[in-house]
Amino acid sequence: MAHDDYDPSTGRRIVRCFIYARISEDREGAGLGVQRQNEDCHELAAQLSTRDVEYRVVREYADNDLSAYSGKPRPDYLAMLGALRAGEADCVLAWHTDRLHRRPVELEEYIDVCEPRKIDTRTVKAGHLDLSTATGRMIARQLGVQARYEVERMIERQRRKRDQMAANGEFFGGRRPFGYETDGVTPRSLMCPTCGADDGFTLLKLCLGCEAPSDFPRGVCRACRASAGFTVQARCCCGSAANITPGSEAALVDEAVDAVLAGASLNSVARDWREQGVKTSTGGDWQQTEVRSMLLRSRNAGILTHRGQEAGQAGWMPIVDEAKWRSMVTLLTEDCRRTGQPGAGRKHLGSGLYVCGVHNVPMRIVTGSKDSGRRPVISYGCRISKHLTRRQDLLDDHVQLAVLDRISRPDAADLLAAREDPIDVRGAQRDMREARARLGELATALGSGELDMMEWRAASAAAKQRLADAEAVLSTAVTVNPVAGLVGADDPEAAWNALDLGRQRAVIDYLMTVVVLPARKGRIPGGGYWDPDAVRIDWK
Repeated sequence: MAHDDYDPSTGRRIVRCFIYARISEDREGAGLGVQRQNEDCHELAAQLSTRDVEYRVVREYADNDLSAYSGKPRPDYLAMLGALRAGEADCVLAWHTDRLHRRPVELEEYIDVCEPRKIDTRTVKAGHLDLSTATGRMIARQLGVQARYEVERMIERQRRKRDQMAANGEFFGGRRPFGYETDGVTPRSLMCPTCGADDGFTLLKLCLGCEAPSDFPRGVCRACRASAGFTVQARCCCGSAANITPGSEAALVDEAVDAVLAGASLNSVARDWREQGVKTSTGGDWQQTEVRSMLLRSRNAGILTHRGQEAGQAGWMPIVDEAKWRSMVTLLTEDCRRTGQPGAGRKHLGSGLYVCGVHNVPMRIVTGSKDSGRRPVISYGCRISKHLTRRQDLLDDHVQLAVLDRISRPDAADLLAAREDPIDVRGAQRDMREARARLGELATALGSGELDMMEWRAASAAAKQRLADAEAVLSTAVTVNPVAGLVGADDPEAAWNALDLGRQRAVIDYLMTVVVLPARKGRIPGGGYWDPDAVRIDWK
């Protein structure tokens, strides 16, 4: 339809209109902001129409939950530009010019499209932009500069607000974190051990120095003026401290950390949660990558992360002990998780664990000749040469029987005893708090001009090193004993079979070293070729 076409039924000239609507962040999740803009634009078209001219909406474009400032592609906006170039409309209707552009480069492209084609731009709030005249283009550019200024001011305010919230350990908002209620600070869920209440709790920050409830601006207790740190406690109206409810989301997170530290794979955690019907905070099914991302969140240990860095203690209850969380982070992020870690990427019980007794190297899986059923025989073999192989199924059965025998003995409880010297976890946590407090003081002095940059670098080096040393201590502080859950089980064999491959490999690695020796020649008394005496198990 050309620009001067008429509607024979009304005798009016038709101005073909595109509506463009956009909302940067759709918090309602239903596109209601875009819908309201469309309704206002339809009203504008009706107001512009007269007895001689009809502003007729021929197409609607909308980019929901997309920012015009970020520079990310807006599919419907680009489609509208293509249709305008093709001459499919005479006018663009928008709620405001900032719905169309907030970046000057986009505005210039829009002018280049509209000016030669005499395309009008009409807005509900900013009026008419005549891009065919120098004055109209100047006004459009001024509005664009104003829109960009407002966005940058808004970003500055938001950053300042988040900096202040980070300093106070507050939740930034957003999607509900798994393991917490919608407020982002209360574990999901809690229970009072005294009166049995399951809601109505009050979160308190208790100073580790004076033990009194207090506020902690910049990490300093307002009551005693010390920077000893605090613990967050949920207190019931009856006065008792609440506990995390067994089987709740928060409890599942803590149990998953224990399982990973004991050798379980992320896949097994995801599979178990799917089988139990546990959903993500958005109602989806758990996958390995989602479990990993969730477990790595510092918020689970009560640590606030801001701008990609740990910003200190958070103002909510942790659902995982900090030392245990840091140990798990080290396990999940180190390279050996993908290569040498027991259970990581392995498909067989003993590959990389069983040792060749001749060359003293880990054994690997090899495929030999086919059996009578014409199936390949899978064996463990020496990595250096083919001098030593042992059938995979027979060797695995032998090792598993040894495990079951060991965990069924009367002294099996001794396996739960710690083998390494204890680590001063609280001392490391104290060093972290004090180092962070010192860095905060130095940052304040730098900002006020009391220190120049060179003085700040020299003064902060020691505090940064102390912080790094404490984090390193905590990152290896906790290892969950892999035999926990097997010792004392009513049915050790069932408990063993319930473990995933990674946990089984971790148990073997914890209990024993399996050394495979050359077997005797010929048949073994009894008629078979399997020689149990050619397998030496060295208990650890």
